[in-house]
Amino acid sequence: MKAGFAQARTTGLLLAGSLCVLPFLLPYHHLFMAEWLAAALGLAAVLAALSENGTRLVEIARPALWLIAFALFLGAQAIFGHPDYAQLPWLAALYVLYAALLVWLGAQSAASVGIERAATILATCLLAGALANAAAGFIQFYGRPPLLEDIVAELPYGAAAWGNIAQPNLYANYLAVGATGLIFLWLRGWIRTGYACAAAVLLACACALSGSRASLLYILWFGMLGLLAGRVQSGVDGRRLEFAAYALAAAMLAAYVAVPWFNGTLDLGAGSNGALERVVSTAKHDAMAVRWQLWLLAWRIFASAPFAGAGIGEFAGAAFSSGLPPELAQFSNVVWTSPHNLPLQLMAETGALGTFLALGCLCTWWWQAGRRYLATPQPALWWIVAAVGIESIHSIVEFPLWNAHFLGVTALLMGLGLQPVMSSRASARCLRVAAAGTCVALALALAVTLRDYVRLNATSSSGTPLTLAGAADTAHDIAVMRALAHGPLAPAAEYWTLLGTPLTRDDLAERLKMSARVARYLPTHGIIVRRIVFLAFDGQAAQARSLLAQALYAFPLQCAETTAILFQALNSDRAAIEPLLLQVRGAEACR
Repeated sequence: MKAGFAQARTTGLLLAGSLCVLPFLLPYHHLFMAEWLAAALGLAAVLAALSENGTRLVEIARPALWLIAFALFLGAQAIFGHPDYAQLPWLAALYVLYAALLVWLGAQSAASVGIERAATILATCLLAGALANAAAGFIQFYGRPPLLEDIVAELPYGAAAWGNIAQPNLYANYLAVGATGLIFLWLRGWIRTGYACAAAVLLACACALSGSRASLLYILWFGMLGLLAGRVQSGVDGRRLEFAAYALAAAMLAAYVAVPWFNGTLDLGAGSNGALERVVSTAKHDAMAVRWQLWLLAWRIFASAPFAGAGIGEFAGAAFSSGLPPELAQFSNVVWTSPHNLPLQLMAETGALGTFLALGCLCTWWWQAGRRYLATPQPALWWIVAAVGIESIHSIVEFPLWNAHFLGVTALLMGLGLQPVMSSRASARCLRVAAAGTCVALALALAVTLRDYVRLNATSSSGTPLTLAGAADTAHDIAVMRALAHGPLAPAAEYWTLLGTPLTRDDLAERLKMSARVARYLPTHGIIVRRIVFLAFDGQAAQARSLLAQALYAFPLQCAETTAILFQALNSDRAAIEPLLLQVRGAEACR
């Protein structure tokens, strides 16, 4: 019986460790499969921990209670807020519940096997994933041989390295978290000094290849961690931690300066990542140069709906409606559809109440974990503070916690750093039933989402004007896309459906409603111009002209595309479309 309980504890911890490494190794650029795998592994780990019948369960920690309250708030938004897509707040609520479960799992792991053992296993997995990604980054940047095409993701020419994580900033984030694990494992004697130095150099150079300016923030963070260890921890451990943190910060800074220079001097790699130049870049097309505009835009959206926000997942629509600056619209959708700042995004989309609940979780955790580390400084606690600090810092300039695999790792480490409080037998039974029920609900949502994602991925191409599919296949795929519009991926399904919808007067009322919904979700240039056409067909000429003026202001470089789309609709209603074409030509003449 005891062996069975020990095996359950080991299984749960190994699944938690798998969450820290496997989703970050998938050689695909789209983040969906990594997020899906992370959620599946997290739920499996929670269920394994719940199966430990002979072990007392820990109580739900206060940070997790804040998350549960936030999930309830999001559910209330879905029911009473009348969003264009109720799927968005419901999916966000499931994300938050998943994070709450993993906070509990981290605390349960610390109570079951001890914080040192659990930290060692998780740090090992994170370091292994970081080293594998560092190697992948080197391979893809300097030339990927055909033999590794199924193992290492492809890198577009001239892009910065991103390993198998599909985004350079997330790649640098993961490497920095792995570096914290390297310091902890070296301190505990699991890695010899020579191997640790080689691993540190590999991680530092790979981080420089990413070109991420967030690396400079991590360097400062490691310096602060070294200072903290020297002040708080006494003895050999404190001195070694201080030395290791300073050494890693120095190595990352040296690599950040030297690697781009080395690549440029020898003309190595697919192209110059411009890491050093990006620090002082003032070009209008640089993402950092418009970050302040994004933050001011988020403040304006919050001011327009301070209590409940614009609605989760509707920042992009609110940004366009409030007057999207053309400097922002020149970037890909990923840039201007988020303020790249966790507090500001929460304020804009969930208002003061939602922000209070979400940030209440983080603030409570930092207060409890900080007090625990200062009272009983341990290397494991230092490592947890270091790793969670990286995610917190990155959340100020990006949105890592919007991705389930980064959210899962962060929540797991947060739970591991809390002082576990054992529950009574009665409360343990209630907790077991509630947690298991939540896991089942999340598992069903995962299954449905995966099914719809596979169908969407297979049919979205035939929903565009450039499809090569036959008439019968196209009709079948259109029917599939309509069915997907009732599922969890409805926003994406309607987005692609609207892009492929013929610009005719057929089903005009339904197309108007769909275009209004999609424009609130993702108001790209193609979506906005199609909505303008349908408004004109419906006789709403004033609204069409007003929206066209807004589109010409926000997307000034896409006048030719605007004209092309309007010409497609000309034969359906020349009287409605010709004034719009004249308006576009007039705007071009004024430039």
